[in-house]
Amino acid sequence: MRYLLVLALLLVSSCSNNPTRFILAPQAFAAPSQLLSQSQFSLIVLDNRAMPYTLRVMKDGKSYQLKTSNNLVAHLQNTVAQTLTQQGAALDSNSTNQVKIQIAQLQALVQQNTLDHTVTNQVALTVNVKTAAGEFNKTYSGDGNTTGPFKMDVAVVERDLRELTEKVLNQLLQDNSWQEFLRS
Repeated sequence: MRYLLVLALLLVSSCSNNPTRFILAPQAFAAPSQLLSQSQFSLIVLDNRAMPYTLRVMKDGKSYQLKTSNNLVAHLQNTVAQTLTQQGAALDSNSTNQVKIQIAQLQALVQQNTLDHTVTNQVALTVNVKTAAGEFNKTYSGDGNTTGPFKMDVAVVERDLRELTEKVLNQLLQDNSWQEFLRS
């Protein structure tokens, strides 16, 4: 009987801890292309989210938020730069042609209940291209929902949000419309 009581206390106490770290490191998997060969432009990634957190957990009428533990903007900047360079682009911070990728939304919203949890992931990225010919804007977005038993697993939430971010990022990188505008 004591064993069951101790086990129950351990389970309850382990369920009450809030995560302190949330890491998001999406990768890009753009198909090889030479559409950007001989294109020269500056690249910048900006975080324009209205809410600066990446994870929000709501439980018993209370909520807490976490930002990513890693530098998400720098990671996306490096990932996108590497992918575009592999596609033949020449990145030059002094170029008059500009490609700006804005993080409009990137978050995991968790509703934690006693016996289950629901996670809603939302990602929206906007590409803004400015050249002497004008300006081009397009937003790429995606969302996803999952439900699971008991307490959420932070690693699973990180993975699901990373995969959704990769999906949206790859849509952006594989879309020829902004690349063709840049070349025109």
